[in-house]
Amino acid sequence: MGLDTSHDAWHGPYSSFNRFREWLAAKIGISLNDYIGYGSESATKDLSSIEHKIMPLLNHSDCEGELTPVECKQIAEGIDEILKGISKEEAEHPENTYPFSHINKAKQFREGCLLAHSLNENIDFH
Repeated sequence: MGLDTSHDAWHGPYSSFNRFREWLAAKIGISLNDYIGYGSESATKDLSSIEHKIMPLLNHSDCEGELTPVECKQIAEGIDEILKGISKEEAEHPENTYPFSHINKAKQFREGCLLAHSLNENIDFH
């Protein structure tokens, strides 16, 4: 059992999806463990204080709901920013050349978001 989305944005275990979002967050300089909903019960930081285009994805449920076409475009742009910041050394590292690397999953999620946006459709999580 795992998370599936429409538009081929994501298919895989919930645990992988959460690690993927932790990786995205780290790329914008935050640790999700410090935030309410991700960290311990004593976490006090609110993700709404972070301004980055990937925030609709980080603020989203990991098992249900949808992302609107506007959110999809925003997330795709945010992923573009993150991917542009990846060094050649990081991209060529063996763990990042594996088909299920965070870099490849980011590209897949971006493509799903762009497809949903172009069709003016929501990405559904189920």
